[in-house]
Amino acid sequence: MTSPSRPLFGVVGAALSLGCYTYVPATLDVVPVGAEVRALLSTEAELALRDSLGVPLHPLRGTLVDRQDGRLLLSVRAGIGSRGLGSQPLYQRIGVTPQDVLRVEVRRLQRTRTMAFAVAVAGVATLVTLGALGKLNPGGSNSGGGGPPE
Repeated sequence: MTSPSRPLFGVVGAALSLGCYTYVPATLDVVPVGAEVRALLSTEAELALRDSLGVPLHPLRGTLVDRQDGRLLLSVRAGIGSRGLGSQPLYQRIGVTPQDVLRVEVRRLQRTRTMAFAVAVAGVATLVTLGALGKLNPGGSNSGGGGPPE
């Protein structure tokens, strides 16, 4: 059995991972190895990868793993593993030529949005905790207020 707060943590984690980043245009030669990228590939490269991997890659999202001999090695999500093994994401490394990449964007952290979101989550968590402890209802039976016991 899962605790009631577990789904809440999942939603908050998903929101943090999606809401605090943005993609900014970059040139391929300045993208550092290890950077998360979103790339638009040529039609030919996209069709070849879709046929070999069996998944659509429009746009291609992944991590630049290496540059070697005029090719880029990218790690892209290719599917999800079985439920019995924890439904972990499966990644595949693919190689493309720089000529196949029509446009590339790099994932960047938005610090102000991240801080604002973290403050909002902390505020909601505080209110939920105080509500669960009965501290938000001053007239309630758990408040400890009122006159002496009879």
